[in-house]
Amino acid sequence: MHELFDNHSRRRARPSSSGRPWRSAFLLFFLALSLSGAGCFRDPNVRKQKFVAQGDTYLKEGKYAEAQISYARALQIDPRYVEAHYKSAQCSMRLNNWNSAYQELLRTVDLDPQNYPAQIDIGKIALGAGKVQDAKDRALLVLDKDPNNIDAKILLSDVESTLGNPKGALSAAKEAVALSPDRASSYINLAAVEQRSGQMAEAEASLEKARSLEPTSIAPVTLLGALYANQKRYDDARKQFEAAIKLEPKNPGPRKALAELYFAQNQIEQTEKVLSDAKNQMPDVPAGYRMLGDFYIARNDAAKALAEFAALSAAHPKDLGVQKTYAHLLLLAQRIDDAAQVNDKILKAAPGDIDGRMVRAQILLARKKPDEAVTGLQAVTRDAPQSAAAHFELGLAYQQKGDSNQAEIEWRQAVKLQPNYPEALRAISAAAVRRRDWKELESLANQLIKFTPTAVDGYIFHATARANQGDIPAAEVDLNHVIAAAPQSAVGYMEFGLLRTSQKRWAEAASYFDKALVRDPNNLQVQEGYAELDFRRDQPAVALKRLQALVEKSPQNAGYLFLLGQAQSHLKQLADAEKSFERSSELDPSNIAPVAALAATLTSEGNTDGAIASYQRALALAPNDPQLIILLASRYEAKGDWQQAEANYQKALTFQAENPVASNNLAYLMLEHGGDPNLALSLAQTGRKGMVDSPISADTLAWAYFHTGAYAVAAPLLEEATKKNPANPVYHYHLGMVYEKLNENARAKSAFEAAIKAKPDSPAADSARKALSELAGT
Repeated sequence: MHELFDNHSRRRARPSSSGRPWRSAFLLFFLALSLSGAGCFRDPNVRKQKFVAQGDTYLKEGKYAEAQISYARALQIDPRYVEAHYKSAQCSMRLNNWNSAYQELLRTVDLDPQNYPAQIDIGKIALGAGKVQDAKDRALLVLDKDPNNIDAKILLSDVESTLGNPKGALSAAKEAVALSPDRASSYINLAAVEQRSGQMAEAEASLEKARSLEPTSIAPVTLLGALYANQKRYDDARKQFEAAIKLEPKNPGPRKALAELYFAQNQIEQTEKVLSDAKNQMPDVPAGYRMLGDFYIARNDAAKALAEFAALSAAHPKDLGVQKTYAHLLLLAQRIDDAAQVNDKILKAAPGDIDGRMVRAQILLARKKPDEAVTGLQAVTRDAPQSAAAHFELGLAYQQKGDSNQAEIEWRQAVKLQPNYPEALRAISAAAVRRRDWKELESLANQLIKFTPTAVDGYIFHATARANQGDIPAAEVDLNHVIAAAPQSAVGYMEFGLLRTSQKRWAEAASYFDKALVRDPNNLQVQEGYAELDFRRDQPAVALKRLQALVEKSPQNAGYLFLLGQAQSHLKQLADAEKSFERSSELDPSNIAPVAALAATLTSEGNTDGAIASYQRALALAPNDPQLIILLASRYEAKGDWQQAEANYQKALTFQAENPVASNNLAYLMLEHGGDPNLALSLAQTGRKGMVDSPISADTLAWAYFHTGAYAVAAPLLEEATKKNPANPVYHYHLGMVYEKLNENARAKSAFEAAIKAKPDSPAADSARKALSELAGT
C-alpha cells in the first residue's frame, strides 16, 4: 500500500502529456463528486422526503408528537407538500387534536381535491362535530368521482344513520360489504348499523366475521365486548375486553372499555384498579397514564382529580396535555396563583399554544381583569378563527366586562363552528331566559337534549320554555324526566316546586321543596325557592323563622345570611336586613349580591350616601356591570348630583350601548340641564324601544320631541303616560306644555290643574301653577 502511494507520488511529480498535473485532475474529479453529493444534500425535495420518511417511522412506532414535528419540518421546506399535510393530520387525529387535524385536512384537499382519504377524514370529523350535511357532502363528492369507494360508502352509512334513515344506512353498509367482502372494516360498519336498528344477532355475526378476517385486530373484539355490554352480558363483555388488552397491551381503548364495564356494574374498586393498572403498565402512553385522572374528572371528584394530576404533572413535566388539565383543575379549585405558575411553564414551552393562551385569559377573568382577557382572546380567535372554544371563552370575557350583546355574538359563533357545543348552548339559553325569549329557549333546549341526552339541563330549559308559553303538561313531562334521570338529585324536585309555586298550588310546591331538601339539605336555591313560596302564599313570617333557624345552625353561611336579609327586607325589617347583608358580604367578600342588596336596603331607608358607597363597593367587584352603574347613577340623581348621574349613565352605555334605562334617564337629564336636544331625542328613542309599554319612556320621548319642536308627535305619548299613571304630576305638566304649544289652551289648563291636583307640593305642581298663571295672562 505504501508502495502504491509512493508510485502515485512519483507520478504526481511529473507533468502529464496535457501539461496539467495529474493531481489537479484528480482533485477536480473529487471536487465534482463532492459537489454532486452536497447538491443532493441541499436539494429541498430530498430533504423534505427525508423528514417525511422520519415522520413515517415515528408514526409506525406510535410517537405521534415526534412524527408531527418531522412533518412540520418538511412543510417548512415546502408549504404545499400535500403528503406532509395529510400525514400531519393523521398525527393530530391520533392525538385527539381535532381542530388541528381539520385544518390540515382542509389544506390537503385545497392543494389536492382528488385526495379522497382526506375528503373522507374531513367528513368523519364533521360528523363527529355535528355538521351532518357537511359530512354527507364529502361522502357524495367522493362517490361522484369514485362510485365504488368503500370508505365513502361507510361514511355515507354513518351519515344516514345519524339523520335517522336506517334503511339508507343499512343499504350503504351492505354495498360496502359487497364491494369488499374480505375487508373487516366493512363488516364492522355493517354491525354498527345493524346494532342501531336493533338487529343484535346480525350485528354479532358481522363482528365475528370481521374478527375472522383480522384475528389480530382489536377493533372487532372490542366492539363485540361493547355489544355484549349493551345486552348486559357482562361476563362475555369482560372476556372480549381482556382479550383485546392481550392483543394490544399498550392500547388504552380496551382498558377504558373494561373500566366502563365495571363502572356500569357499580364496581368502583375494580374500575379504579383497571385504570391504575393502565397508568402503571403504560408509563409512556399519555392516553393510558392519564385515564385514572380523567375518570375522577368525569365523576366530578375534584379532590382526587386534582391530586392525581398533581402527581402526573410531576411525573410528566413535558406532557403539555397533562399540564393543561392540571392548570384547569387548579383554576376550578380557585388556586389562581398555582394555575398561573403551571400555565406560565406551558407558554414558555409553547408560546403560541392556543389552550395555554385561553387558560391565561381564564386566569385574568378570575383576577377580575376582563379587558385584558378580551384583548388576549381576540388575538386567539384571530390566530385560530375555527376554534369554538376560543369564541366561547371570549364570550365569557365579554360577559364579565358587561357587554352581554357581544358575549352572545361570540357564543353563537361557537355554536356555528361546533353545533354540539353544550357549554355555548347553555350560555345562549341562559341569555334567552334573561330576555324572556321562550320560543328561542325552546329551540336551544331541543338542541341541548339532542346533543347531551343524558344531561338534565336541556330538559329543565325546555320545561321553563313550555311553562312560560302556557304548556304546563309538557313542562311536567320534562321535569318528570329530570327526576327519573337523577332521582337522588334535588334539582328535579326543586324545579317542580318552582312550577307549582307559579301555579299557586302551594301545598304541592311545599311538598316538592321538602323532597328536594331531603336529598340536599344545604341547597341554597331550594331554600330560596321555599322562601319565595312563603312570600307568595302570604306567609313571610314562616320564611323568616325557617331562615333564622338555618342561620342559627350555620352562622358562618353567607348564603343563608343573604336569604335571611331578603326575608327581613320583604318584611320591612330594614335595620335587620342591613346587618344580615353586611355580615354576608363580610363572609363572602367576592360576592356582589349581598353588597348590591345592602345598597338597595339603604336606598329604601333613605340613606342615599350609604347606598352610593355600597354600590361603589359592588362596582369594585364588577367594575363593568352596567346594571350596577345605572343603580349608582340613579342614587346620584336622587341626591341631586346630576353631573355624576350623567357621567355614570354614559359609562353604562359604553358597556351596553342600547341599555334602555340608561338611555332614557340620560336623555331626561340632558333635557333638564341644557344638553343637546337632538342627542337626547336619539337616546330617548333607544329607551322607548327597550321599554315600549313604560309611561316613563313615553314621557321622556315626548319631552324630547317637545324640545325639538315636534309637539304633535309628543302629545299622544304624554296622553298615554297620563292614562297609565295619572298620579304622576310631571306627566300632566309636560302634557300641558305640549297643548299650550299646540294652541289648545283649554286642554293645557286642564292638564296643569291635573298636575297640581296629583301632588300639590311637588316641583311639577309649582311649575304647573306658574304655567297656569302665564296662560291666564295670555
